[in-house]
Amino acid sequence: MLDIKETTSGGVGAVCLVYTGLPFDVAKVRLQTSSEYRGVMHCLVKSVHNEGARSLWKGAAPALASAIIENSVLFTAQGALRRIVFGSNHKTSLIDEAMLGGAAAIFSATAITPAEVIKCRLQSSHTASSNVFACIRGILAQNGLAGFMAGLPAVLLRDIPFSFCFFGAYELYTSTLVRWLEDHSSKRDLHPLAVLTCGGAAGATGWSLVFPADVVKSYMQVGNGVGFRQAFDNIRKAQGLRGFYRGWSAAVLRSFPANGALFLGVEMTHRLFAAVENGETEWSVV
Repeated sequence: MLDIKETTSGGVGAVCLVYTGLPFDVAKVRLQTSSEYRGVMHCLVKSVHNEGARSLWKGAAPALASAIIENSVLFTAQGALRRIVFGSNHKTSLIDEAMLGGAAAIFSATAITPAEVIKCRLQSSHTASSNVFACIRGILAQNGLAGFMAGLPAVLLRDIPFSFCFFGAYELYTSTLVRWLEDHSSKRDLHPLAVLTCGGAAGATGWSLVFPADVVKSYMQVGNGVGFRQAFDNIRKAQGLRGFYRGWSAAVLRSFPANGALFLGVEMTHRLFAAVENGETEWSVV
């Protein structure tokens, strides 16, 4: 029932996503968990000035691990659920794709939470020498094994509606393009630039809708054991409703190229597998 092609495609897409968007992800987390920055560019410039350019790649190892786990599980679970619910030959609708994405996110969100905790701790740290192993020891010392699941309710609250919107929006944008471009019979025939654009737009759409849950999630994961209600109340009391959208611009700036790269990696890997299965000796992405 599980398909290695979907798992591999999700992993390839994850690598594309991380290395395209990590600096903006660092800025997003710092804006969400600190009030010392005026905006995205101020955060990026100040981080480089104080800690060097490497600070923009803090948490690269757990971010990559998190993204590979998340997207491998996400695309594998979505494909498996599609076959279980609809069978192999059923043509799914926009709402079908959205619901499959939301359901698959339950599995991926649970799988990535430990790596997300480590990544957020590293990215919010202002110590240039902080590393993954020191971070793990710190979490174990402060909160035990339960510390690695900090923020899981907020991750689920963020990822289920995000994936619902993300996959639904991607299906909407790609199917609309297919209808407009009469020489394309399906989204698998779209030019890579079109895939990149649709994926980026879908990511920006999804992040804009679920961003407050991501702010609470980040606060919980760097807040030494605070719960969802306490994190929510602390943000509201300290910053008001605007506090739930701190770092939004960084998230959208990151999400467009990063999620575009994610879907580009996934789609191109699918096309490569299809070319190999069909015995094609020459293969092109266009």
